[in-house]
Amino acid sequence: MKKNSLIYALASLALFACKSSSIENSVQCVNGTFVGMVEDNGVLSFKGIPYAQAPVGNLRWKAPQPVEASDEVFDAKEFGNAAIQNYSETEAASHYTRSEDCLTLNVWTKDLTTKNKPVMIWIHGGSYILGGSVDPLYNGKYLVADNPDIVLVSINYRVGLMGFIDFSHVPGGEAFPDAPYLGILDQQMAMRWVQQNIAAFGGDPKNVTIFGESAGGGSVSCHLVAKGSEGLFQHAIAMSGALNLTFSQKDFDHYDMAEALTRLSGCKTMDELMNLSQERILELLEMETGRLGIEGGGILAQNNNHPMRDDARSIIPTDPFQALANGASKDVDVMIGTTSEEMKYWTYLYTYMGEDGFQLFCDHFLNSKEEELRNVLGKDGDIVDKFINTVECDQDEFSAKYPKIWERTELQTEMFFRMAALIMANNHAAAGGKGKTYMYYFGKGYEGWQGACHACELTYAFNNLAYEAGGPYDPALTKHFSKAFTNFARTGNPSQEGIEWNAYTPEGVNTMIIGKDCSMTMGETPRKDQADMLLPYYLKYYFEK
Repeated sequence: MKKNSLIYALASLALFACKSSSIENSVQCVNGTFVGMVEDNGVLSFKGIPYAQAPVGNLRWKAPQPVEASDEVFDAKEFGNAAIQNYSETEAASHYTRSEDCLTLNVWTKDLTTKNKPVMIWIHGGSYILGGSVDPLYNGKYLVADNPDIVLVSINYRVGLMGFIDFSHVPGGEAFPDAPYLGILDQQMAMRWVQQNIAAFGGDPKNVTIFGESAGGGSVSCHLVAKGSEGLFQHAIAMSGALNLTFSQKDFDHYDMAEALTRLSGCKTMDELMNLSQERILELLEMETGRLGIEGGGILAQNNNHPMRDDARSIIPTDPFQALANGASKDVDVMIGTTSEEMKYWTYLYTYMGEDGFQLFCDHFLNSKEEELRNVLGKDGDIVDKFINTVECDQDEFSAKYPKIWERTELQTEMFFRMAALIMANNHAAAGGKGKTYMYYFGKGYEGWQGACHACELTYAFNNLAYEAGGPYDPALTKHFSKAFTNFARTGNPSQEGIEWNAYTPEGVNTMIIGKDCSMTMGETPRKDQADMLLPYYLKYYFEK
Protein backbone atom coordinates (compact mmCIF):
# COMPACT_ATOMS: atom_id res chain seq x y z
CA MET A 1 0.00 0.00 0.00
CA LYS A 2 1.28 3.47 -0.89
CA LYS A 3 1.00 6.38 1.49
CA ASN A 4 -0.53 9.39 -0.22
CA SER A 5 1.90 12.03 1.02
CA LEU A 6 -0.07 15.02 -0.29
CA ILE A 7 -3.28 13.89 1.39
CA TYR A 8 -1.36 13.12 4.54
CA ALA A 9 0.23 16.57 4.60
CA LEU A 10 -3.16 18.27 4.26
CA ALA A 11 -4.93 16.05 6.78
CA SER A 12 -2.35 15.35 9.47
CA LEU A 13 -3.16 18.44 11.52
CA ALA A 14 -6.87 17.65 11.54
CA LEU A 15 -6.19 14.06 12.47
CA PHE A 16 -3.93 15.13 15.32
CA ALA A 17 -6.48 17.60 16.60
CA CYS A 18 -9.71 15.60 16.50
CA LYS A 19 -8.86 12.03 15.48
CA SER A 20 -11.39 12.09 12.67
CA SER A 21 -11.05 12.61 8.95
CA SER A 22 -12.95 14.83 6.56
CA ILE A 23 -11.15 13.41 3.53
CA GLU A 24 -13.62 12.25 0.89
CA ASN A 25 -14.19 8.49 0.74
CA SER A 26 -11.97 7.82 3.73
CA VAL A 27 -12.35 5.74 6.87
CA GLN A 28 -10.35 6.03 10.06
CA CYS A 29 -9.28 2.67 11.47
CA VAL A 30 -7.02 1.70 14.34
CA ASN A 31 -4.02 1.44 12.00
CA GLY A 32 -4.60 4.55 9.92
CA THR A 33 -7.03 6.45 7.75
CA PHE A 34 -7.68 4.67 4.47
CA VAL A 35 -8.80 6.49 1.36
CA GLY A 36 -10.91 4.37 -0.97
CA MET A 37 -12.51 4.96 -4.32
CA VAL A 38 -15.93 4.94 -5.97
CA GLU A 39 -16.27 2.00 -8.38
CA ASP A 40 -17.94 2.40 -11.76
CA ASN A 41 -21.25 1.17 -10.31
CA GLY A 42 -21.23 3.60 -7.39
CA VAL A 43 -19.98 1.18 -4.71
CA LEU A 44 -17.17 2.35 -2.42
CA SER A 45 -14.14 0.09 -2.24
CA PHE A 46 -11.15 0.04 0.12
CA LYS A 47 -8.42 -2.34 -0.97
CA GLY A 48 -5.17 -3.64 0.45
CA ILE A 49 -5.75 -2.64 4.08
CA PRO A 50 -3.29 -4.42 6.42
CA TYR A 51 -5.03 -6.36 9.20
CA ALA A 52 -1.83 -7.66 10.78
CA GLN A 53 1.85 -6.83 10.82
CA ALA A 54 3.72 -8.10 7.79
CA PRO A 55 4.89 -11.68 8.58
CA VAL A 56 8.44 -11.01 7.44
CA GLY A 57 11.84 -11.15 9.09
CA ASN A 58 11.54 -12.62 12.57
CA LEU A 59 7.77 -13.03 12.03
CA ARG A 60 8.17 -15.51 9.17
CA TRP A 61 6.31 -18.75 10.05
CA LYS A 62 5.03 -17.09 13.22
CA ALA A 63 1.49 -16.36 14.37
CA PRO A 64 0.17 -13.06 12.99
CA GLN A 65 0.67 -10.02 15.16
CA PRO A 66 -1.88 -7.18 15.56
CA VAL A 67 -1.43 -4.04 13.52
CA GLU A 68 0.19 -1.08 15.19
CA ALA A 69 -1.87 2.04 15.86
CA SER A 70 -1.34 4.84 13.37
CA ASP A 71 -2.76 8.24 12.51
CA GLU A 72 -1.26 8.26 9.02
CA VAL A 73 -3.30 8.40 5.82
CA PHE A 74 -3.00 5.70 3.17
CA ASP A 75 -4.37 5.10 -0.30
CA ALA A 76 -6.57 2.01 -0.35
CA LYS A 77 -7.27 1.80 -4.06
CA GLU A 78 -5.19 -1.19 -5.07
CA PHE A 79 -5.25 -4.80 -3.89
CA GLY A 80 -2.50 -5.92 -1.58
CA ASN A 81 0.09 -8.52 -2.57
CA ALA A 82 -0.94 -12.11 -3.18
CA ALA A 83 0.49 -14.68 -0.81
CA ILE A 84 3.66 -16.57 -1.77
CA GLN A 85 2.55 -19.29 -4.20
CA ASN A 86 3.56 -20.98 -7.42
CA TYR A 87 2.50 -19.54 -10.76
CA SER A 88 -0.57 -21.27 -12.18
CA GLU A 89 -2.25 -20.65 -15.52
CA THR A 90 -5.68 -20.99 -13.93
CA GLU A 91 -5.14 -18.99 -10.73
CA ALA A 92 -5.45 -15.21 -11.15
CA ALA A 93 -3.79 -14.37 -7.84
CA SER A 94 -0.59 -16.15 -8.87
CA HIS A 95 -0.26 -13.71 -11.79
CA TYR A 96 -0.23 -10.79 -9.33
CA THR A 97 2.65 -9.53 -7.20
CA ARG A 98 3.47 -12.33 -4.73
CA SER A 99 5.00 -11.49 -1.38
CA GLU A 100 5.33 -12.59 2.23
CA ASP A 101 3.83 -9.20 3.05
CA CYS A 102 0.32 -10.32 2.12
CA LEU A 103 -1.93 -9.98 5.17
CA THR A 104 -4.43 -7.48 3.81
CA LEU A 105 -8.16 -7.25 3.31
CA ASN A 106 -10.62 -5.37 1.13
CA VAL A 107 -13.96 -3.75 1.94
CA TRP A 108 -16.91 -2.86 -0.30
CA THR A 109 -19.77 -0.73 1.01
CA LYS A 110 -22.44 1.35 -0.67
CA ASP A 111 -22.01 4.31 1.67
CA LEU A 112 -20.38 5.37 4.92
CA THR A 113 -23.46 6.94 6.51
CA THR A 114 -25.78 3.96 6.96
CA LYS A 115 -24.93 2.03 10.12
CA ASN A 116 -25.29 -1.53 11.43
CA LYS A 117 -25.16 -3.29 8.07
CA PRO A 118 -24.68 -7.07 8.06
CA VAL A 119 -21.06 -7.99 7.30
CA MET A 120 -19.91 -10.81 5.04
CA ILE A 121 -16.26 -11.96 5.15
CA TRP A 122 -15.05 -13.95 2.13
CA ILE A 123 -12.28 -16.55 2.55
CA HIS A 124 -10.89 -17.61 -0.83
CA GLY A 125 -10.08 -21.15 -1.88
CA GLY A 126 -7.17 -22.65 -3.79
CA SER A 127 -6.40 -26.00 -2.12
CA TYR A 128 -4.56 -24.11 0.65
CA ILE A 129 -1.68 -23.56 -1.81
CA LEU A 130 -2.99 -20.88 -4.18
CA GLY A 131 -5.41 -18.02 -4.48
CA GLY A 132 -6.07 -14.55 -3.26
CA SER A 133 -8.70 -11.86 -2.93
CA VAL A 134 -7.46 -10.13 -6.09
CA ASP A 135 -9.24 -12.72 -8.25
CA PRO A 136 -11.84 -10.83 -10.37
CA LEU A 137 -14.38 -13.54 -9.59
CA TYR A 138 -14.45 -12.25 -5.99
CA ASN A 139 -15.01 -8.59 -6.85
CA GLY A 140 -17.46 -7.46 -4.19
CA LYS A 141 -18.87 -4.47 -6.03
CA TYR A 142 -21.57 -6.48 -7.79
CA LEU A 143 -23.00 -8.11 -4.67
CA VAL A 144 -22.99 -4.84 -2.74
CA ALA A 145 -24.55 -2.89 -5.61
CA ASP A 146 -27.51 -5.27 -5.56
CA ASN A 147 -27.52 -5.42 -1.74
CA PRO A 148 -26.62 -1.92 -0.54
CA ASP A 149 -27.33 -2.84 3.07
CA ILE A 150 -24.40 -5.34 3.07
CA VAL A 151 -20.73 -4.69 3.80
CA LEU A 152 -18.48 -7.22 2.07
CA VAL A 153 -14.92 -8.01 3.16
CA SER A 154 -12.44 -10.29 1.40
CA ILE A 155 -9.14 -11.36 2.93
CA ASN A 156 -5.74 -12.75 2.01
CA TYR A 157 -3.93 -15.29 4.19
CA ARG A 158 -0.72 -17.29 4.01
CA VAL A 159 -0.94 -20.44 1.90
CA GLY A 160 1.25 -23.39 1.01
CA LEU A 161 4.68 -23.66 2.54
CA MET A 162 4.32 -20.26 4.24
CA GLY A 163 0.95 -21.03 5.83
CA PHE A 164 0.63 -24.78 6.42
CA ILE A 165 3.90 -26.59 7.12
CA ASP A 166 5.14 -28.74 10.00
CA PHE A 167 8.68 -28.10 11.26
CA SER A 168 8.60 -30.55 14.17
CA HIS A 169 11.34 -32.69 12.57
CA VAL A 170 13.63 -29.76 11.68
CA PRO A 171 16.26 -28.63 14.24
CA GLY A 172 14.86 -25.51 15.86
CA GLY A 173 11.35 -26.29 14.67
CA GLU A 174 9.97 -26.30 18.21
CA ALA A 175 10.05 -22.49 18.08
CA PHE A 176 7.44 -22.54 15.28
CA PRO A 177 4.52 -24.49 16.79
CA ASP A 178 1.84 -22.58 14.85
CA ALA A 179 3.33 -23.22 11.40
CA PRO A 180 0.88 -26.06 10.51
CA TYR A 181 -2.15 -23.76 10.71
CA LEU A 182 -0.88 -20.21 10.24
CA GLY A 183 -3.43 -19.52 7.51
CA ILE A 184 -6.26 -20.17 9.95
CA LEU A 185 -4.64 -17.87 12.52
CA ASP A 186 -4.33 -15.20 9.82
CA GLN A 187 -8.05 -15.48 9.14
CA GLN A 188 -8.80 -15.14 12.84
CA MET A 189 -6.69 -11.99 12.99
CA ALA A 190 -8.59 -10.57 10.01
CA MET A 191 -11.88 -11.28 11.78
CA ARG A 192 -10.59 -9.50 14.90
CA TRP A 193 -9.65 -6.49 12.80
CA VAL A 194 -13.18 -6.51 11.41
CA GLN A 195 -14.57 -6.55 14.94
CA GLN A 196 -12.51 -3.47 15.80
CA ASN A 197 -12.98 -1.43 12.66
CA ILE A 198 -15.94 -2.47 10.52
CA ALA A 199 -18.38 -0.07 12.20
CA ALA A 200 -16.49 2.78 10.53
CA PHE A 201 -17.49 1.30 7.16
CA GLY A 202 -21.13 1.01 8.29
CA GLY A 203 -20.91 -2.64 9.31
CA ASP A 204 -22.34 -4.32 12.39
CA PRO A 205 -19.62 -6.31 14.22
CA LYS A 206 -22.38 -8.27 15.96
CA ASN A 207 -23.81 -9.58 12.70
CA VAL A 208 -20.94 -11.18 10.79
CA THR A 209 -21.10 -14.04 8.29
CA ILE A 210 -17.97 -15.87 7.17
CA PHE A 211 -18.20 -17.68 3.86
CA GLY A 212 -15.76 -19.48 1.61
CA GLU A 213 -15.43 -22.14 -1.06
CA SER A 214 -13.07 -25.14 -1.42
CA ALA A 215 -10.17 -24.43 0.95
CA GLY A 216 -12.19 -21.37 1.94
CA GLY A 217 -15.11 -23.65 2.83
CA GLY A 218 -12.67 -25.86 4.71
CA SER A 219 -11.44 -22.78 6.56
CA VAL A 220 -14.99 -21.75 7.47
CA SER A 221 -15.56 -25.28 8.77
CA CYS A 222 -12.38 -25.09 10.85
CA HIS A 223 -13.55 -21.85 12.46
CA LEU A 224 -16.69 -23.62 13.62
CA VAL A 225 -14.54 -25.72 15.96
CA ALA A 226 -11.27 -23.78 16.33
CA LYS A 227 -10.05 -22.21 19.57
CA GLY A 228 -9.97 -18.46 19.20
CA SER A 229 -12.73 -18.22 16.60
CA GLU A 230 -15.54 -18.12 19.16
CA GLY A 231 -17.70 -15.00 18.97
CA LEU A 232 -16.05 -13.61 15.83
CA PHE A 233 -19.05 -14.46 13.61
CA GLN A 234 -22.72 -15.39 13.93
CA HIS A 235 -23.34 -17.15 10.59
CA ALA A 236 -21.16 -19.39 8.42
CA ILE A 237 -21.38 -20.70 4.84
CA ALA A 238 -19.13 -23.62 3.88
CA MET A 239 -19.14 -24.12 0.11
CA SER A 240 -17.58 -27.34 -1.22
CA GLY A 241 -15.17 -27.61 1.68
CA ALA A 242 -15.63 -29.30 5.04
CA LEU A 243 -13.76 -30.58 8.09
CA ASN A 244 -12.17 -33.41 6.12
CA LEU A 245 -9.80 -30.80 4.68
CA THR A 246 -7.54 -31.03 7.74
CA PHE A 247 -4.33 -32.97 8.35
CA SER A 248 -3.22 -35.21 11.19
CA GLN A 249 0.43 -35.47 12.21
CA LYS A 250 0.51 -38.68 10.17
CA ASP A 251 -0.54 -36.74 7.07
CA PHE A 252 2.15 -34.11 7.60
CA ASP A 253 4.75 -36.83 8.09
CA HIS A 254 3.61 -38.62 4.94
CA TYR A 255 3.82 -35.62 2.63
CA ASP A 256 6.67 -33.94 4.58
CA MET A 257 6.83 -30.57 2.90
CA ALA A 258 9.50 -29.49 5.42
CA GLU A 259 11.78 -32.29 4.25
CA ALA A 260 11.34 -31.18 0.65
CA LEU A 261 12.04 -27.57 1.61
CA THR A 262 15.26 -28.40 3.44
CA ARG A 263 16.39 -30.76 0.69
CA LEU A 264 15.76 -28.35 -2.17
CA SER A 265 17.11 -25.31 -0.35
CA GLY A 266 20.12 -27.03 1.20
CA CYS A 267 19.11 -25.66 4.60
CA LYS A 268 19.50 -27.95 7.61
CA THR A 269 18.11 -25.84 10.46
CA MET A 270 15.36 -23.30 11.08
CA ASP A 271 17.96 -20.56 11.42
CA GLU A 272 19.07 -21.26 7.86
CA LEU A 273 15.48 -21.40 6.59
CA MET A 274 14.76 -18.07 8.24
CA ASN A 275 17.63 -16.54 6.28
CA LEU A 276 16.26 -17.63 2.90
CA SER A 277 15.33 -14.65 0.76
CA GLN A 278 11.81 -14.29 -0.55
CA GLU A 279 13.20 -14.50 -4.07
CA ARG A 280 14.85 -17.83 -3.26
CA ILE A 281 11.60 -19.21 -1.85
CA LEU A 282 9.80 -18.29 -5.07
CA GLU A 283 12.56 -20.02 -7.02
CA LEU A 284 12.17 -23.15 -4.90
CA LEU A 285 8.48 -23.25 -5.72
CA GLU A 286 9.41 -23.55 -9.39
CA MET A 287 11.78 -26.47 -8.80
CA GLU A 288 10.63 -29.95 -9.83
CA THR A 289 7.38 -28.41 -10.99
CA GLY A 290 6.15 -25.33 -12.79
CA ARG A 291 3.37 -27.20 -14.61
CA LEU A 292 -0.25 -27.54 -13.65
CA GLY A 293 -0.90 -31.20 -12.96
CA ILE A 294 1.24 -33.89 -11.40
CA GLU A 295 4.03 -34.50 -13.91
CA GLY A 296 6.62 -32.35 -12.16
CA GLY A 297 5.88 -33.81 -8.75
CA GLY A 298 7.01 -30.57 -7.13
CA ILE A 299 5.95 -31.05 -3.55
CA LEU A 300 6.53 -27.43 -2.51
CA ALA A 301 4.14 -26.06 -5.12
CA GLN A 302 1.61 -28.83 -5.45
CA ASN A 303 1.27 -30.48 -2.07
CA ASN A 304 -1.84 -28.88 -0.61
CA ASN A 305 -1.14 -29.30 3.09
CA HIS A 306 -4.25 -28.72 5.17
CA PRO A 307 -4.57 -27.15 8.64
CA MET A 308 -3.41 -29.44 11.42
CA ARG A 309 -5.97 -31.16 13.64
CA ASP A 310 -4.49 -32.22 16.98
CA ASP A 311 -5.79 -31.64 20.50
CA ALA A 312 -2.29 -31.06 21.86
CA ARG A 313 -0.62 -29.21 18.99
CA SER A 314 -3.36 -27.28 17.21
CA ILE A 315 -6.30 -24.96 17.71
CA ILE A 316 -8.36 -27.52 15.72
CA PRO A 317 -9.50 -30.65 17.60
CA THR A 318 -8.25 -34.11 16.64
CA ASP A 319 -11.84 -35.10 15.87
CA PRO A 320 -13.39 -31.92 14.46
CA PHE A 321 -16.58 -33.70 13.39
CA GLN A 322 -17.24 -34.79 16.98
CA ALA A 323 -16.43 -31.30 18.25
CA LEU A 324 -19.20 -29.98 16.02
CA ALA A 325 -21.60 -32.63 17.34
CA ASN A 326 -20.60 -31.67 20.89
CA GLY A 327 -21.84 -28.14 20.24
CA ALA A 328 -18.70 -26.18 19.37
CA SER A 329 -20.83 -23.83 17.24
CA LYS A 330 -24.32 -24.86 18.24
CA ASP A 331 -25.54 -21.26 18.33
CA VAL A 332 -24.09 -20.32 14.95
CA ASP A 333 -26.31 -20.52 11.86
CA VAL A 334 -24.60 -22.72 9.29
CA MET A 335 -25.16 -23.27 5.56
CA ILE A 336 -23.32 -26.15 3.89
CA GLY A 337 -23.35 -26.95 0.19
CA THR A 338 -21.71 -28.92 -2.61
CA THR A 339 -22.01 -29.07 -6.37
CA SER A 340 -23.33 -32.21 -8.02
CA GLU A 341 -20.18 -33.02 -10.03
CA GLU A 342 -17.35 -31.60 -7.92
CA MET A 343 -14.50 -33.79 -9.12
CA LYS A 344 -14.94 -33.00 -12.80
CA TYR A 345 -12.99 -29.83 -12.01
CA TRP A 346 -9.88 -31.93 -11.43
CA THR A 347 -10.48 -33.84 -14.64
CA TYR A 348 -10.45 -30.43 -16.31
CA LEU A 349 -7.11 -29.58 -14.66
CA TYR A 350 -5.57 -32.81 -15.88
CA THR A 351 -6.60 -32.05 -19.44
CA TYR A 352 -4.09 -29.19 -19.32
CA MET A 353 -1.50 -31.96 -19.59
CA GLY A 354 -2.57 -32.58 -23.18
CA GLU A 355 -4.55 -35.15 -25.06
CA ASP A 356 -3.78 -37.87 -22.55
CA GLY A 357 -5.12 -35.81 -19.64
CA PHE A 358 -8.11 -38.08 -19.15
CA GLN A 359 -5.87 -41.12 -19.02
CA LEU A 360 -3.60 -39.39 -16.51
CA PHE A 361 -6.63 -38.58 -14.39
CA CYS A 362 -7.61 -42.25 -14.37
CA ASP A 363 -4.11 -43.61 -13.85
CA HIS A 364 -2.74 -41.16 -11.31
CA PHE A 365 -5.83 -40.04 -9.45
CA LEU A 366 -8.81 -42.36 -9.66
CA ASN A 367 -6.76 -45.57 -9.39
CA SER A 368 -4.76 -44.37 -6.38
CA LYS A 369 -7.81 -43.09 -4.51
CA GLU A 370 -9.79 -46.27 -5.10
CA GLU A 371 -6.85 -48.39 -3.96
CA GLU A 372 -6.46 -46.23 -0.86
CA LEU A 373 -10.14 -46.66 0.00
CA ARG A 374 -9.99 -50.42 -0.50
CA ASN A 375 -6.91 -50.71 1.70
CA VAL A 376 -8.44 -48.69 4.54
CA LEU A 377 -11.76 -50.55 4.49
CA GLY A 378 -10.21 -54.00 4.23
CA LYS A 379 -12.98 -56.62 4.04
CA ASP A 380 -15.46 -53.84 3.24
CA GLY A 381 -13.37 -52.60 0.33
CA ASP A 382 -15.78 -54.10 -2.18
CA ILE A 383 -17.96 -51.04 -1.54
CA VAL A 384 -15.81 -49.37 -4.23
CA ASP A 385 -16.97 -51.68 -7.00
CA LYS A 386 -20.49 -51.85 -5.60
CA PHE A 387 -20.78 -48.08 -5.74
CA ILE A 388 -19.32 -47.78 -9.24
CA ASN A 389 -21.57 -50.51 -10.59
CA THR A 390 -24.78 -49.10 -9.12
CA VAL A 391 -24.26 -45.42 -10.01
CA GLU A 392 -25.73 -44.19 -13.27
CA CYS A 393 -24.00 -41.33 -15.07
CA ASP A 394 -24.61 -39.79 -18.47
CA GLN A 395 -22.44 -41.43 -21.12
CA ASP A 396 -20.46 -39.46 -23.66
CA GLU A 397 -17.41 -39.66 -25.92
CA PHE A 398 -15.07 -39.72 -22.91
CA SER A 399 -16.86 -42.49 -21.04
CA ALA A 400 -16.73 -44.55 -24.24
CA LYS A 401 -12.95 -44.16 -24.40
CA TYR A 402 -12.33 -44.38 -20.62
CA PRO A 403 -14.83 -46.91 -19.25
CA LYS A 404 -16.77 -45.81 -16.16
CA ILE A 405 -14.70 -42.62 -15.82
CA TRP A 406 -17.71 -40.58 -14.68
CA GLU A 407 -19.03 -43.25 -12.30
CA ARG A 408 -15.57 -43.42 -10.75
CA THR A 409 -15.35 -39.64 -10.64
CA GLU A 410 -18.71 -39.58 -8.87
CA LEU A 411 -17.25 -41.82 -6.16
CA GLN A 412 -14.56 -39.22 -5.49
CA THR A 413 -17.13 -36.41 -5.48
CA GLU A 414 -18.90 -38.30 -2.71
CA MET A 415 -15.74 -39.13 -0.74
CA PHE A 416 -14.05 -35.73 -1.01
CA PHE A 417 -17.07 -33.50 -0.61
CA ARG A 418 -20.59 -34.78 -0.02
CA MET A 419 -19.94 -37.27 2.80
CA ALA A 420 -18.08 -34.73 4.91
CA ALA A 421 -20.73 -32.07 4.20
CA LEU A 422 -23.55 -34.44 5.21
CA ILE A 423 -21.81 -35.45 8.43
CA MET A 424 -21.24 -31.80 9.29
CA ALA A 425 -24.89 -30.96 8.61
CA ASN A 426 -26.09 -33.92 10.66
CA ASN A 427 -23.77 -33.12 13.57
CA HIS A 428 -24.55 -29.42 13.66
CA ALA A 429 -28.30 -30.06 13.44
CA ALA A 430 -28.04 -32.59 16.28
CA ALA A 431 -26.03 -30.29 18.56
CA GLY A 432 -29.22 -28.77 19.94
CA GLY A 433 -28.27 -25.10 19.89
CA LYS A 434 -30.02 -21.99 18.65
CA GLY A 435 -28.14 -22.11 15.35
CA LYS A 436 -30.02 -23.43 12.34
CA THR A 437 -28.55 -25.70 9.66
CA TYR A 438 -29.22 -25.31 5.94
CA MET A 439 -27.97 -27.32 2.99
CA TYR A 440 -27.83 -26.87 -0.77
CA TYR A 441 -26.94 -29.08 -3.74
CA PHE A 442 -25.91 -27.09 -6.81
CA GLY A 443 -26.60 -28.78 -10.14
CA LYS A 444 -26.52 -25.89 -12.62
CA GLY A 445 -23.17 -26.33 -14.30
CA TYR A 446 -21.18 -25.29 -17.30
CA GLU A 447 -22.01 -26.33 -20.82
CA GLY A 448 -20.17 -29.45 -21.97
CA TRP A 449 -18.69 -32.34 -20.04
CA GLN A 450 -17.52 -30.27 -17.02
CA GLY A 451 -21.10 -29.90 -15.82
CA ALA A 452 -21.69 -28.76 -12.25
CA CYS A 453 -18.06 -29.08 -11.24
CA HIS A 454 -16.23 -27.63 -8.28
CA ALA A 455 -16.52 -23.81 -8.04
CA CYS A 456 -19.23 -23.50 -10.71
CA GLU A 457 -21.56 -21.76 -8.22
CA LEU A 458 -19.19 -18.90 -7.33
CA THR A 459 -20.34 -16.52 -10.05
CA TYR A 460 -23.91 -16.99 -8.82
CA ALA A 461 -22.98 -16.42 -5.19
CA PHE A 462 -21.13 -13.19 -5.99
CA ASN A 463 -23.81 -11.93 -8.39
CA ASN A 464 -20.90 -11.45 -10.78
CA LEU A 465 -22.30 -11.76 -14.30
CA ALA A 466 -19.31 -9.75 -15.54
CA TYR A 467 -17.11 -12.80 -14.92
CA GLU A 468 -16.87 -14.46 -18.32
CA ALA A 469 -15.01 -17.71 -17.64
CA GLY A 470 -17.20 -20.80 -17.75
CA GLY A 471 -20.44 -19.05 -18.72
CA PRO A 472 -23.04 -18.29 -19.87
CA TYR A 473 -24.78 -17.69 -16.57
CA ASP A 474 -28.48 -17.37 -15.86
CA PRO A 475 -29.36 -13.87 -14.56
CA ALA A 476 -32.43 -15.01 -12.62
CA LEU A 477 -30.56 -17.79 -10.80
CA THR A 478 -27.70 -15.39 -10.11
CA LYS A 479 -30.10 -12.99 -8.43
CA HIS A 480 -31.88 -15.67 -6.39
CA PHE A 481 -28.79 -17.60 -5.30
CA SER A 482 -26.88 -14.51 -4.24
CA LYS A 483 -30.00 -13.24 -2.45
CA ALA A 484 -30.10 -16.48 -0.46
CA PHE A 485 -26.56 -15.71 0.73
CA THR A 486 -27.27 -12.11 1.66
CA ASN A 487 -30.55 -12.99 3.39
CA PHE A 488 -28.66 -15.61 5.38
CA ALA A 489 -26.18 -12.90 6.35
CA ARG A 490 -29.02 -10.59 7.41
CA THR A 491 -31.07 -13.01 9.48
CA GLY A 492 -29.52 -16.48 9.50
CA ASN A 493 -32.26 -17.70 7.14
CA PRO A 494 -31.65 -17.91 3.35
CA SER A 495 -35.35 -17.88 2.42
CA GLN A 496 -36.66 -15.16 0.11
CA GLU A 497 -39.94 -14.19 -1.48
CA GLY A 498 -41.20 -17.17 -3.46
CA ILE A 499 -38.38 -19.49 -2.31
CA GLU A 500 -38.85 -20.97 1.15
CA TRP A 501 -35.74 -22.70 2.42
CA ASN A 502 -36.33 -25.28 5.16
CA ALA A 503 -33.80 -25.89 7.91
CA TYR A 504 -31.88 -29.12 7.52
CA THR A 505 -32.84 -32.28 9.40
CA PRO A 506 -31.30 -35.72 8.80
CA GLU A 507 -34.57 -36.96 7.32
CA GLY A 508 -37.26 -35.46 5.12
CA VAL A 509 -37.28 -32.48 2.76
CA ASN A 510 -34.00 -30.96 3.86
CA THR A 511 -31.92 -29.72 0.90
CA MET A 512 -32.27 -26.78 -1.47
CA ILE A 513 -31.69 -28.32 -4.88
CA ILE A 514 -30.51 -26.01 -7.66
CA GLY A 515 -31.38 -27.84 -10.86
CA LYS A 516 -29.88 -27.87 -14.31
CA ASP A 517 -32.93 -25.85 -15.35
CA CYS A 518 -31.95 -23.12 -12.81
CA SER A 519 -34.83 -24.02 -10.49
CA MET A 520 -34.47 -23.77 -6.70
CA THR A 521 -36.68 -26.28 -4.89
CA MET A 522 -36.58 -28.08 -1.57
CA GLY A 523 -36.15 -31.84 -1.76
CA GLU A 524 -34.87 -34.89 0.04
CA THR A 525 -31.14 -35.55 0.24
CA PRO A 526 -30.07 -35.95 -3.40
CA ARG A 527 -28.78 -39.39 -4.36
CA LYS A 528 -29.63 -40.61 -0.89
CA ASP A 529 -28.98 -44.24 -1.83
CA GLN A 530 -25.39 -43.32 -2.70
CA ALA A 531 -24.98 -41.46 0.56
CA ASP A 532 -26.42 -44.32 2.60
CA MET A 533 -24.00 -46.69 0.88
CA LEU A 534 -20.88 -44.69 1.81
CA LEU A 535 -21.68 -42.86 5.04
CA PRO A 536 -21.13 -45.86 7.34
CA TYR A 537 -17.53 -46.13 6.07
CA TYR A 538 -16.56 -42.51 5.68
CA LEU A 539 -15.15 -41.68 9.12
CA LYS A 540 -13.08 -44.85 9.16
CA TYR A 541 -11.57 -43.79 5.85
CA TYR A 542 -11.08 -40.20 7.02
CA PHE A 543 -9.21 -41.09 10.19
CA GLU A 544 -7.24 -44.08 8.90
CA LYS A 545 -6.24 -43.17 5.36
